[in-house]
Amino acid sequence: SLANKKNKELKKRASYSITTNGSLITEEVIQFFNENRFSVMLSFDGLAQDAQREKGSFSRIVPVIEELVHCPDIHFEVNSVFTPETVSYLSKSMKFIMNLGVSDINLSLSLIKPWGKASILELKKELSELRKILVARHRKKGDMPVLSFREDLGKGIFYCAGGKDRLTITPDEGVWGCQLFPDYFRRKEKSSESRKFFFGSLDDFIKNHEKIYRRIYSNYAALSTDNYSTPGGDCFLCGDLEDCEICPINAAFSGSPLMKIPSYVCKIQKIRIKEKRKFKKEISSLNP
Repeated sequence: SLANKKNKELKKRASYSITTNGSLITEEVIQFFNENRFSVMLSFDGLAQDAQREKGSFSRIVPVIEELVHCPDIHFEVNSVFTPETVSYLSKSMKFIMNLGVSDINLSLSLIKPWGKASILELKKELSELRKILVARHRKKGDMPVLSFREDLGKGIFYCAGGKDRLTITPDEGVWGCQLFPDYFRRKEKSSESRKFFFGSLDDFIKNHEKIYRRIYSNYAALSTDNYSTPGGDCFLCGDLEDCEICPINAAFSGSPLMKIPSYVCKIQKIRIKEKRKFKKEISSLNP
């Protein structure tokens, strides 16, 4: 390929990544990924797969996962998303995916629809059960496949990485800080708020990138948790601030303005933080 040819000429190695639902992955595709050292993010919701995605996709995707986990030159990760309707599948789904041999699992919760009291209570129960599963696994194997439990606590204020280490180019050659922003601002591209986060057309950005980047990136940099607020007050006053990670654009898909965090999102974060703290404490006692 052109990229591999340039790699040899410049003595560098381009990295390749893909996010996929796995529906078009064949053995030939897997071989291509392995030969070119791809990073593959596969969307798969475990036992909730057929409940919220295409019927029958569960049985088609499981063999694909079993092939990918045995490819030494593919960095493979599974992203599993749970909604208020499918949260009861969470702990058993994580266990199932881990048992397939997946070493990196990103546990995601859909925030588009509000989480009511019943679904939040179910989430609390499921995360507690998942913590027990992970502690037992850590005791037996010493690993930690679920990324959100693996990361260290207390790493500081969370901020949006849009524009900092990534840019997104849309099919119409618009430049944004990450792929979520053009989706969020669809049908309101001309609003004053969207202009704060739009780097402009690709041609204009190439010609004037130094000036444009400084001006627009300052707006992305302001998207940090200490600037958020909830119906209960400003987030910088919260004792869980340094442990809280909320993607501002993801929370805004619920219909709230940017940096205005719905109360159910705040409750979800507090549950996740509490279970993670318990997990860290429990595995620390296993490794004094």
